[in-house]
Amino acid sequence: MTEEMKNSPLEHKGRILRAEMRTSATPMQAWEAWADPEKIAHWFVDRAEGKAEAGATITWIFDKFNYRIPYEVFRAEPGARFAIRWEPPPGRDPGILEVTITREGGETVIRLVNSGFREGAEWNDEYEGVNSGWQMALALLKHYLENYFGMPRSSFLAMRPAEYTVEKLLPYHRREEGLAKWLTTSGSFGAVGAAYRLALREGGIASGRVLALTKSETALSWEEIRGVMELKAFSMGPQKMICVHGCGWGWSQERAKEIEQQMERALERLAAVLGAAGASA
Repeated sequence: MTEEMKNSPLEHKGRILRAEMRTSATPMQAWEAWADPEKIAHWFVDRAEGKAEAGATITWIFDKFNYRIPYEVFRAEPGARFAIRWEPPPGRDPGILEVTITREGGETVIRLVNSGFREGAEWNDEYEGVNSGWQMALALLKHYLENYFGMPRSSFLAMRPAEYTVEKLLPYHRREEGLAKWLTTSGSFGAVGAAYRLALREGGIASGRVLALTKSETALSWEEIRGVMELKAFSMGPQKMICVHGCGWGWSQERAKEIEQQMERALERLAAVLGAAGASA
């Protein structure tokens, strides 16, 4: 790759998503969190394979969804830029994820551009779902960089089908009376950055700070487990899913399994509540 090609802007096509995050971490730490296969598994994917070298292939692996997604590494500039792209299905623009890293005003700024999404109202759910996902991921990345950089994590993921609209689901995620119907015995949380404390229905406390609030999802730090908890909702094909996902840094997979089972029971309660609410509507 010539210097001219390296410094030229990428040609993003289709509908474009942009996001930004600021952190006290160094630019090199931020770059390694994306480009190092070991470190990206500390906060985002379950596993990754390959090298962050232009022209190479890097594969992101999500074990619980049985996804192995290969990407061509298009740009790999340590401490500055990481970009990958993938071949689209017929009739779609190429997909590109570009991450640029700069130092501004004593902070490291991570800017993300993700392109190749289809235009039109019928694709709004796809676009908004990915937009929410990146907001959640960048909040998690910030928490990892500033608190647990370089530490392996153990993850939990509980999910199940449910019938809901986002408008009807959010009160059960964000209001004290709604949380008490499936997850807690007391407690609630407020704006991004605010402290919170929840007493969990099956015992224990979850406390920390609100990391992200999107149109459909919530991310909370969970200090008692040195980790995070995400309250999520998304579609898998025609099926709508409710989900609690999270992780802890520096603790065992056995502990993660215990929390996963606890959250599976909580989601059973939430699905029942949503079903009853739908039946009475």
